[in-house]
Amino acid sequence: MSTPAVSLLVCTYEQPRELALALAGLERQTWRDWDLWICDDGSGRATAGVVEECRGRLPIPVHHVWQEHRGFRRASILNTALRRASGRLIVFMDGDCIPHHRFLRDHVESWEPRRYLAGRRVNLGEALSRSLTVEDVRQGFFDRPRWRLLRSVLSGDTRHGHRAARIGSRTIRRLLGRWGKAGLVGSNFSVARDDLVAINGFDEAFEGYGFEDTELELRLERRRLVPRALRSIALQFHLWHPRRMDATANAQRMSLAARSTRTRCALGIVHLAEADVLDSEGSGVTFRGDTQAPEA
Repeated sequence: MSTPAVSLLVCTYEQPRELALALAGLERQTWRDWDLWICDDGSGRATAGVVEECRGRLPIPVHHVWQEHRGFRRASILNTALRRASGRLIVFMDGDCIPHHRFLRDHVESWEPRRYLAGRRVNLGEALSRSLTVEDVRQGFFDRPRWRLLRSVLSGDTRHGHRAARIGSRTIRRLLGRWGKAGLVGSNFSVARDDLVAINGFDEAFEGYGFEDTELELRLERRRLVPRALRSIALQFHLWHPRRMDATANAQRMSLAARSTRTRCALGIVHLAEADVLDSEGSGVTFRGDTQAPEA
């Protein structure tokens, strides 16, 4: 099989309805040269069924990588997929986010060497999130702002509604890009695979919710990659859920990471034998085995 231009990694855990909505958005992508990796942190049969239904609708390879659930281990399951994915550009998305139909194309067409791309998202309110159907998404609900969405924004249910309109003009987008930091949001960013391999991917020491994306961004910047903000393109719509609390231990790890100078982590795409060997290539490495996903 030829190497795809893009590998899309979608992280999920026990949100089959939300994942079905996200995958409905992926059915409509205008970019064709890609493969899909469902990164599953231990979901049951309902999620496996959603993935199987998706395989019958998407004209691209769909891979389901699964690990036993032992708490929130997003970094670990993403690294499992990164070991196998071969796309030259790796795009990240969460399974509770619905992409605009030009989401992948915008990432691909915006990429430049020595960059990582940082998109944003609309935070849909609870009422609108609960009312959305797969058919709404397939019929293009998010192609442009609709009255239901505008009403949700005006009522205060949905936040960051100004991010719901895609701006086609590069000149206007360039002007908008001059304001604000391009900081990475874990559900909407992309990096060349070679750059992720060079920093050894995500640090699997981050278990529990929070900071694994922030720490990855820190090491990308130490590798002298420059962020580029994808404002008004690569649109994404985040489905409501109760707010999660960051793990205290991860906040402490992040504080230590900020004082470090390392670019490679010890527990990453490859597991280095010694925690202090952060910049050696190909010495003392191990690969973690994968567990099969449950049958649908």
